[in-house]
Amino acid sequence: MSKPAPDADLLDAIYRGVTDAAALEQALEGLAERYRCRGATLVMFDRQAAGSDLLLTTGAWDEKAVRRYLEFAALDPAPLAFSQLPRATASTTSRMFSSDMVSQSPFANEFYYPLGFEETLGACLFSDHARFALLGLVRGVDRSAFEDDEIADLEHLLPHIVRAFQLRREFLGLETKAAGFQEVVERLEAGVVFLNAAGVSVFANRAARAVFGRDDGLALDRMGHVLPAHPQARRRLEALVAGVGRGEAGGTMTAPRTNSRRAYAILVAPSAAGNWLALPRESPTAIMLIHDPMSRPVGTSEVLRSTLGLTASAAKLVAALVDDADLKSFAEREGVTIHTARFHLHTALTRTETKTQAELVRLAVRLLRDFALRGDA
Repeated sequence: MSKPAPDADLLDAIYRGVTDAAALEQALEGLAERYRCRGATLVMFDRQAAGSDLLLTTGAWDEKAVRRYLEFAALDPAPLAFSQLPRATASTTSRMFSSDMVSQSPFANEFYYPLGFEETLGACLFSDHARFALLGLVRGVDRSAFEDDEIADLEHLLPHIVRAFQLRREFLGLETKAAGFQEVVERLEAGVVFLNAAGVSVFANRAARAVFGRDDGLALDRMGHVLPAHPQARRRLEALVAGVGRGEAGGTMTAPRTNSRRAYAILVAPSAAGNWLALPRESPTAIMLIHDPMSRPVGTSEVLRSTLGLTASAAKLVAALVDDADLKSFAEREGVTIHTARFHLHTALTRTETKTQAELVRLAVRLLRDFALRGDA
């Protein structure tokens, strides 16, 4: 066996692979090179599915080989055999399968050998009732059979590989949750800002960015501090954020605009978003919610029509009522009589089984809130 690459370089790639897919691929390539193999695979196998989900491949395991493998995956005896190995234990296919079994195997004769593969050195990285993950290193005819010292060397590395794989699975799970959480937050009509202990913004959703972009009462300075234009509002916000940092419950306030429009309403409270949101800096200690009373929902009439079973005209009326209009202003805007507006209201009440206009509006507001519909910036 040729001299292997230094452990430090390989281990560095393995652990960087927890968060970096390119580093994980580099680690897999390093393992293939270490044992003079033609290719390497990192496989997630689901016993409840018909085949294997190949997560990462290198070398001779190119796209063409992977596609062809999927045709033979159900005939591959190696995944099940490797999954039954004790943890942090490696072995080879030549030691697990008899020559007679291999000679009669359609998988070996129609897929494995035609690709120039001769033997696989592998180990189980993870296993539960339904799934397991495998590492496979495949040699060709260009080198001799795997030896005891190579198996022992891989077993020396396995605790690190297993741990890195477990951490990557956890990281990807958190990343998926964070992406879903962030998507929901981005859709909210309210502005959402997460602040660290110094009062610096570490995340602002679309609605909040739109508010800051208008700079008509709230803005961000170069350091990321939220700055109300009104001095009294600025002092109040600083006090609320500082109070949350000391363990207080936070509170509400208003931030007057620099024009004649109604002031922004602000809630500051402790934040637990660090458990969910993938943030570029330290976890937030406070969350700020910004309500813009002048925001106008868009596309709501179609949502109301399809979800509440309204006619197009009745849905348009309900959307206007949600937007603080009344029957008279709606009729004038649409160019219809007040009697027509009342007819649309009666239709909406009947179809939603509500008794009053106020009840109808409450129903629509709850629906639009849950769908997180917001206005354009």
